[in-house]
Amino acid sequence: MAEYKVKWFASEMQGAPSLGDTAEGALAALLKAVLVTGFGTLTINALAFDAAKGWAVATFTGGHAYLQDSVVQVEGVSPAAYNGEHRVMQVTATQVWFELDGGNPGAPGTGAAMTMKVAPLGWTITHESGDGKIFIVRPTNVSESGNVSWRIDNSAFTGWTGTYGSTHYLAKITMVEDVVDINTYTTIYDHRWPATQRYTAKTWDLIGDQQLFYWLPSIGNYSFQTVYCAGYIRTVRPGDRYHAVVCHYASTNAADQGIRWDNRDSIGPNNWGTPLTTFDQSGQRAIARPYHQLFGATSWWLKGIFGRFGNGLNIPNGPDNGFYFSTDPCMVLENGSHLRGYIPGLIVPYGDITSWHRKNFGDMPALPGKKVRFIRALYQTNAYNADPRSLIGFDITGPWR
Repeated sequence: MAEYKVKWFASEMQGAPSLGDTAEGALAALLKAVLVTGFGTLTINALAFDAAKGWAVATFTGGHAYLQDSVVQVEGVSPAAYNGEHRVMQVTATQVWFELDGGNPGAPGTGAAMTMKVAPLGWTITHESGDGKIFIVRPTNVSESGNVSWRIDNSAFTGWTGTYGSTHYLAKITMVEDVVDINTYTTIYDHRWPATQRYTAKTWDLIGDQQLFYWLPSIGNYSFQTVYCAGYIRTVRPGDRYHAVVCHYASTNAADQGIRWDNRDSIGPNNWGTPLTTFDQSGQRAIARPYHQLFGATSWWLKGIFGRFGNGLNIPNGPDNGFYFSTDPCMVLENGSHLRGYIPGLIVPYGDITSWHRKNFGDMPALPGKKVRFIRALYQTNAYNADPRSLIGFDITGPWR
């Protein structure tokens, strides 16, 4: 059966969780649904193989919101070939076509409870609080990753909310190791992610594989998407167990006087954003340990050309009417300018196209057989009186490693 190690998720998908405005626990519930359990389960009313298209087709008489190019999980069907994870190839208001790597199962699908849901990314929660607002998560295959897990605290802890002009809500994201239980562990690095989407559209994207994911929620009254990440890079060091990274919010203080979600232009600077996609910038991120594996998180940055993603060449390029981007992996340099490895899954456009925001494209000449999702997201921390967004490409086909 085909493996789908890379998946993408979006706020418009069937049954997608929402962060809401003021409630604690919403971010934890969203991340658990995407990383571990899946979401958006519907009963399939009819299932067959469409010989003309060469795909299976599921019918939902009440409609659905599954999206083309996503990965769904089918259960409860006979013949069993319909079950498992499959790529969505086409959708209408009431039908979903998905590929079957084994071809025609030979009979329509039957079952007392045939279901479809958006398939999870495949991570593992090792420890969780009784109310689900705090959990510790890691890649399922520890031998392929390392010693680091991520602790998400989306409870109403002291300081989770604060007011400076507007009220803001934060969750803790902490790189941890030596985990005994939900409250007993060794902290490697602690910071924050936004915990709600107050004052903004409830838009988000998450793209990842079984070892790293990018989290892009909108923030602030202009609904700009930010870029956070958590997981393991592709390391060049043999035996590396601490190539775990996190990209985070600009402050641990929910009442920080340099941030207002309700009005982009009320204070300057207004530090909504993240600089992940600007090259040679080490702000708002950490790697669990340096290459020598001794204690202490350290800084890192991406190396590329033209300064940042979505910049450098005209679109179209005059001589050939082309659109150029780099498919080579971005180098990850750690403190001291040591090449630690490469950050997977990112494609660097050399220009910015506003109309491509949150759109998928397939079989581009430089990437045959691949689907790419483009998102215009913030490339710097300060958003005051500006629109500092540019195009980022995400390989949503994989594999990334």
